[in-house]
Amino acid sequence: MDFFFNPKAVAVVGATPNPFKGGCSILKNLMAGYQGGIYPINPRYDKIEGLPAFPSVSAVDGPVDLAIIFVPAKATPGAVEDCIRKGVSGIIIESGGFAETGTEGRMQQQRVLDMARGAGIRLWGPNCMGLVDAVHGRVFSFMDPSALQAGLVPGNVSLVVQSGMLSAGFLVDIMTHGIMGISKVCSVGNKMDVDECDLVPWLLRDPDTAVIGLYLETITDGRRFINLCRGSVKPIVVLKGGKSARGAQAAMSHTASLAGNRRIVSGALAQAGVIEACDFKQMMDLCRSLSTVPAKASDLKGGVAILTFSGGAGIVSSDFLEDMGLTVADFADDTKKNLQAVFPDWMPVANPVDLWPAMEKNAATDVDIYSEAMKAVLADPAVDAVLLHVFVGNFRIRINLPDLAQQSRAAGKPVFIWLLGRREEAYQFQMAAREHGVPVFQELYRAVDCLRTVMNQKKHPSAVIAAGETGEPSPLSPVLKNVLDSAAGPLDEFISKKILNAYGVPTVEEVMADNVDECLQATARIGYPVVMKGLQAGDVHKTELGLVYLDIRNKSTATKTFRTITRKMGGRGRVLIQKHVRGHVELILGLLRDHQFGPCVMIGLGGILAEVFQDAVFAMAPLNHQEALVLTDRLQGQKLLDGFRGSPPVNRDELARILTALGNIGLAHPRIQEIDINPLIITAEGAVAVDATIIVR
Repeated sequence: MDFFFNPKAVAVVGATPNPFKGGCSILKNLMAGYQGGIYPINPRYDKIEGLPAFPSVSAVDGPVDLAIIFVPAKATPGAVEDCIRKGVSGIIIESGGFAETGTEGRMQQQRVLDMARGAGIRLWGPNCMGLVDAVHGRVFSFMDPSALQAGLVPGNVSLVVQSGMLSAGFLVDIMTHGIMGISKVCSVGNKMDVDECDLVPWLLRDPDTAVIGLYLETITDGRRFINLCRGSVKPIVVLKGGKSARGAQAAMSHTASLAGNRRIVSGALAQAGVIEACDFKQMMDLCRSLSTVPAKASDLKGGVAILTFSGGAGIVSSDFLEDMGLTVADFADDTKKNLQAVFPDWMPVANPVDLWPAMEKNAATDVDIYSEAMKAVLADPAVDAVLLHVFVGNFRIRINLPDLAQQSRAAGKPVFIWLLGRREEAYQFQMAAREHGVPVFQELYRAVDCLRTVMNQKKHPSAVIAAGETGEPSPLSPVLKNVLDSAAGPLDEFISKKILNAYGVPTVEEVMADNVDECLQATARIGYPVVMKGLQAGDVHKTELGLVYLDIRNKSTATKTFRTITRKMGGRGRVLIQKHVRGHVELILGLLRDHQFGPCVMIGLGGILAEVFQDAVFAMAPLNHQEALVLTDRLQGQKLLDGFRGSPPVNRDELARILTALGNIGLAHPRIQEIDINPLIITAEGAVAVDATIIVR
């Protein structure tokens, strides 16, 4: 991949002197900052922009390792063929007219891809804006050169963007608003070859990249991408488009009906420690916030000091902090004493710190109130970050940005600024703050949101489990293994639970009965009360068919119920008798084989709550024990798990073992499409699956 980012010579196929054409813009952008060989390719000209032009790439005298193609889609195969003859290593195709246009375009794109793969050439694009490297001043893109005149500001955030015009929009917005610096912007378009799984590893090794942000409409290889993110020591922010298009249609199990594309994508990203953004501006704000975190900030716990010029703003800030799981720090006595020295006697010191009375008191002195307050709160062990409110345009509010940035770095504690004031002064302040590495926001809620993200980011990369590795061979008996190898569709509840139990999932005590005598023998062995269910091949919704009877307490009722069930089934099923289990909490656990991420494990509130609240979370299998514990922590109904109204707390370690086992089942048996355990009842003795279905492809 290095020849894309650090080529020794670049050929521009489709170069032209016409200033209204993209081929001219690509050439001008290269000439403005790229230091290697530049070769315009166009048989109609001898020179373009003062450079010798060539009729083809193969006609260039020297070596060429990168070609940028900007010609119509129909001419692209010929251009690629010429690059193959020259022996280039990589091609960026920035022109459109390929898979995004329909069947003919898809065929054209596949033709080009087959040609390149046969020659061992990597393809970037098509239908993209190419690559911009602000650190080294390289623009391999047809972006309007006049839009770059303001200058690219070097930074340490790199972006991978699937939309071409959106990547250009990001750059123009960043440059003209002075928001942040940029390292790389990679516009990948249709991703016919090079995709996020190629670019993320390169950016993880890139010394100029500290944070990676991605806007993705599709994830080409979900499992590989998640494992890359799992092992990343750099923060990764993802805005995923197209999460709402897929729902679970005609789902046979609760697992599938609760899934939807959105929950699986969000679950996999959260599992890998990826920070998920919900809009474009938030994505950029999160990236720039994470890029400015002091080196010592990995041990932050969540206490925040609020320094404000307005009591009302301090109150609203406190509300936002609490809503987002952060705390307004309780100051130590020494901190209060140091702050009180600059405050009037009548003003007690508290957090939020309203600085206006101190500024009024010291108006005729040279005391820097903001700096003094900053020193006091940053020295407090209970303070892990500072939310600073600044109004520019008032002569009494003076901010020494270099001193503030130095204090933040020395303490290892981030300082976030919420900025108000006159437009021109605010713009200049924001530019200066960027140079000193202090994040500034013009929305208070966004400032707190980004501060929360910085303080809650993944501290250490989780262990990456190799895809397909379950740790031990399948424990299934030959009979059960043969069922999974030969069956199709939903397995009945009895067989499903036999398979789950073999992998260590605790299941209810139960027996199959073919007649009344076997029924009564089973009830005598299990002990009343019991539950009786009619099992028919292919039917998974037993309750809706009237085939489930609960709380059967004696022989007479058992006999009558058995006959009722067999009559309803018309001799086409069997009767399952199981212990009636009562518990404090009902959960739903499952596994779903997703087209992007493979087998994914799910946990949610079960029973009737499954459909009412739809509180369910997903993670990609396999899971280690810690990941399974974190998965349970993501449920909204934590009070039910922790013990509610006298009920005992759920054994989370046991839940983690069951979730890990479900993931291993999905990896060991690729024909399993879904597993549905609903409910898993939590009793005083532990968890037990009382109903389950496995669906085989």
